[in-house]
Parts: sequence; structure tokens; C-alpha cells
Amino acid sequence: MNIELLHTFKYKCHDLKALLSGVNKLSTFCNRLKKQSELFPNRYDPDKYKGDGFELFAEFLIKSSPVDNRIGISNYSVILEGDVGVDGVGIGTNSEVATVQVKFRADSTHELTANKDHLSNFTSASMMHYKVNPESNKNMLIVTNAKGLHHFTDNEMFGNKVRCLGYEELRILVDNNLTFWNLFRESLEI
Repeated sequence: MNIELLHTFKYKCHDLKALLSGVNKLSTFCNRLKKQSELFPNRYDPDKYKGDGFELFAEFLIKSSPVDNRIGISNYSVILEGDVGVDGVGIGTNSEVATVQVKFRADSTHELTANKDHLSNFTSASMMHYKVNPESNKNMLIVTNAKGLHHFTDNEMFGNKVRCLGYEELRILVDNNLTFWNLFRESLEI
């Protein structure tokens, strides 16, 4: 299974082999990503490094699982230019446009909020720029290593229209899933 990854992090990463060799758990990947982000802070902002690395992970996750309705996005493309708050776009399980926002947080117990975590741009750009159906609850997805969405953000601000794969959901998908990690490494030619 050959999955072409387009995120530029694969070229900018300090050491892809050290990042992914022997990894078979989300926690190991995130810890290595954090450590690598601190190596050259003047060359690559540590927060951007972690975010970009996690976006590469999410790109592989989404592209490797288009029929899994926990993810439910096919024909996924990362947004490489013109960042308006959406990290990727594809087609949802209802055959309509679907968008993705990826958020890396150092604390996996953190709950994302619309304001502090800058998620309002995601929902508005999804509907205004990418024409996501505002009535659908299947076509906006946040992938994060944080706990998930804060209940007020999820229920009140987003009206339960945004799905979220948080740390525990991601662990269920990828921890000790050797096929996932081996194909991720293979896609990056490691």
C-alpha cells in the first residue's frame, strides 16, 4: 500500500528515522516529536515543528483509513498554501466536502476551546471558503493529541457539528497497530 504524503514536514524534519524508528504508540511519537522540536529552536520554531509533525501524522492517518467512519474522509489533500484555518480537505462519508484541522498540544489532558486554540477560523473557513454544509455533523474533523473539545465549545459554540478525534480515540486507532506504523514509515521511505 503506497500512500503519497505531501506535507512538507517530511523534508524539514530534523531526523525522520529517529522520529519514527521503533515507534508503535502515539505517546512515543508525541514524545519524540517534542524532543526533536527543541533541537534547533532558532531554525524551526518548536511549536510549529510539533504542529507540522503532527499534521504529517494526521495526513497519513486520514489517507490510510478513508473507509473507517471514525475518520471518514477520502481524497484527502493537505493545504500547503493560503492557510485560513483549515489544514486539509477531502470528501466525507456523505460524499460532501469535508475539512480537517490538526492541533498538537503538549498536554494530552488539555481540552480545546474555540478561542484559546483558534478553532473559530476552522469552522468559518470550512463553511465560507470550502463550502462545507453547515447542516452536516460529519464534515468538519479536528484531529488532536489533546483530550478533545471542551464541552462548551463542542455543544454551544459548534452546535455538535464538529467531530473530534482526541488522544484516547487516536490511541485506540494506532497504539500497537504495527501495520499502521510500518506503513507510515514505508510511506516516508524509512
